[in-house]
Amino acid sequence: MKRLISIFLILLIVFSLTSCNAKISKKPSKLAVYATFYPLYDLTKKIAGDKATVQNIIPPGVEPHDWEPTTKQIADIEGASLVLYLGLGMDSWISKVESSVSGPKFVEVSNGIDAIKVGNAVNPHVWLSPKEAQILAKNIEGALVSADSKNAKYYEDNYKALSNALKQLDSEYTEKLKNTKTKTFIVYHSAFDYVARDYGLNQVSIVGMSEEAEASPAKVAEVIQLIKKENIKYVFTEPLTSPKPIQSIASETGAKVLPLNTIEGLTKDEMKKEYDYIKLMQQNLDNLQKALN
Repeated sequence: MKRLISIFLILLIVFSLTSCNAKISKKPSKLAVYATFYPLYDLTKKIAGDKATVQNIIPPGVEPHDWEPTTKQIADIEGASLVLYLGLGMDSWISKVESSVSGPKFVEVSNGIDAIKVGNAVNPHVWLSPKEAQILAKNIEGALVSADSKNAKYYEDNYKALSNALKQLDSEYTEKLKNTKTKTFIVYHSAFDYVARDYGLNQVSIVGMSEEAEASPAKVAEVIQLIKKENIKYVFTEPLTSPKPIQSIASETGAKVLPLNTIEGLTKDEMKKEYDYIKLMQQNLDNLQKALN
């Protein structure tokens, strides 16, 4: 009997030690965050650092307008703690996801932005202006701190660094665009309303808000006449849309073609070169300055 009691006590001690070691060695899991498309993903990564795993819902190189998530993607999001979305009609599919999952908290990060209306719709391309991007970054920081308060100081410090970079970018846009020779720039669709408003420019688009719309012959003729009248030297293409309409206008007018990136998603080449939101915004500024001077 004594022998049985001794064996029982030894087994109890071994089990207790094993259990304690398991508890000690178990690492706390990181905050799991999903962002709906690239600009939000990149800003979130910069603030979250190594305290959270951040995933981009929309795959690279995919145009996000009217994109829809698969059943598997929705199931993956169920395991997240936080989902950050833009709102303003950009990621309208998010309501379908939110109604299908119960785990994550959903946060709209465009709150506080003075949105521009185009007809009955709202232009969602707020991230293309450094002024509006600062609001997005602040809202993202608030969402991360709320979801993971123990790392609040870390997120706040990273946000301050990003905020300083965005303020510097805003200063560069202001300085380099304020005294250009012309204020009018030609684009395929009206993604750059916020840049035009915030920095005193005049955006002229061929198809309005919809990237999938066909350019009407009347609108093309109007733009060609404007280019000739104002002696506009450059027109802009966008990476994720067909360049043919803009190239046709360039051939007709003698204007040169430059890229102006909507930064909705990275191309394979941009990923290979390890570009990020700040780098692409600087390239946009360089090309705007070149075209307007």
